[in-house]
Amino acid sequence: CHDALGAKLIEESGFEVCFFSGFALSASRLGMPDVGLATFTEMLDGGRAVCEAVSIPVIGDGDTGYGGVLNVRRTVEGYARAGFAGLTIEDQTFPKRCAYAKGVQVVPFGEALERVRAAVKARDELRERSGVDIVIIARTDCRKDQGIDDPLEEAKRRCQAFRSAGADVAYAEGLRDEREMQSLSDAMRGTPCMLAQVEAPGSVPLTPQQAHAMGFRILLRGVTLLNVYVTSLRRALSTIRQ
Repeated sequence: CHDALGAKLIEESGFEVCFFSGFALSASRLGMPDVGLATFTEMLDGGRAVCEAVSIPVIGDGDTGYGGVLNVRRTVEGYARAGFAGLTIEDQTFPKRCAYAKGVQVVPFGEALERVRAAVKARDELRERSGVDIVIIARTDCRKDQGIDDPLEEAKRRCQAFRSAGADVAYAEGLRDEREMQSLSDAMRGTPCMLAQVEAPGSVPLTPQQAHAMGFRILLRGVTLLNVYVTSLRRALSTIRQ
């Protein structure tokens, strides 16, 4: 979702969790693509309104953590205090690019692992200090990085390392087909994994039941509602103009 109204409709429809998308916020609030322009403060402001509007858990899009290791820690703490139940932290270079665009690049393995470790440490310290908890979803975009020789295997390696570092959920972006999805899930047996899908022309997204049968615990459709919103708005405006 990208606003409180969308979140309320998600809850009303019976969904168990809501995802507050950086892509959707960039589009709706800035009228710009998802290329790292939305700031930490803007995400907090929009996300806080969403969290306050619903009683279901809300996962926030933490992007790359908005900078270095110290920024990652600040992002985790800020999102937790804003009311998010969880957040994603990804391994793209900063500033990031939309995962659906060309030119996605990820940081080296060691740097990616340091981001996750920083997020996990911030979560643990926050839990011990104040009793506030937040789920860390560690995401890799290396499947989209054309500079990696075997991106699927690297995605598996990173997801396994993220889990070993203490992340609660592993998430590989950009898996191309059901074979890759199953391969990733098989490599992560015993680890909660999230799967993201986009309704691209000619594709048939998995149902929640199919994703669960593959071993995924969370199925994300991060921009579906925004696409519906844009299509419906254009249709309505065209009708009004005529």
